[in-house]
Amino acid sequence: MRAFSFILAACAALSLSACVTQPEKPDYANFFDHQPHSILVVPPANKTTAVDAPAIFLTTVSAAFAERGYYVFPVFLVQDILNDLGATDEGAIAAIPPQKFKEIFGADSILYVTITDWTTSYIVIASNITVGAEYRLVDAGTGAVLWTGMQKLVQNSGDGGGGLIGALVNAAITAATVPYRPIAIQTNNMAASQSGHGLPAGPYHPEFQKDRERFK
Repeated sequence: MRAFSFILAACAALSLSACVTQPEKPDYANFFDHQPHSILVVPPANKTTAVDAPAIFLTTVSAAFAERGYYVFPVFLVQDILNDLGATDEGAIAAIPPQKFKEIFGADSILYVTITDWTTSYIVIASNITVGAEYRLVDAGTGAVLWTGMQKLVQNSGDGGGGLIGALVNAAITAATVPYRPIAIQTNNMAASQSGHGLPAGPYHPEFQKDRERFK
């Protein structure tokens, strides 16, 4: 009986292709009061044990928020300038007042990202890759919080379309490569564009000022 229950649990796990958490609805009053046109993304903070997570994640953030209609400052240029200023770790970056970013870069807002999950777990012959992040958009002039978001994506490797042998091969490939980057891209896309939870359309998007009802 115990073995049968274990098999059922394994089958249920294999049937999942992805799981997505639903964040709480943000308050958009400050956002519409300040209406940013540009976003400066600082290097992510990291709450995981994966030392390579911030470098990989940083390459995935810009497109999601640019596609919502905002000018996003080039992340590696920002990182280089912060390094020149001696802000080389998350503690030093967090200590910089938002107004300093406005003074140096001319940005309207700063996006702080914290990586909360960056893991791979194995269930029988499949693997779950989890990427999670918290987002906080702050007005560069006043320091007011304009938007917060939280997103987590769990991607299951499935069985590779070839039954047991396909599942074993797919799990082995996943173990060897661990494709975090495409999952991080999806995580950012969901965080930025989810109706009623993401960012309202920015000034460079055709729906600018037309989608407010979805964010009330």
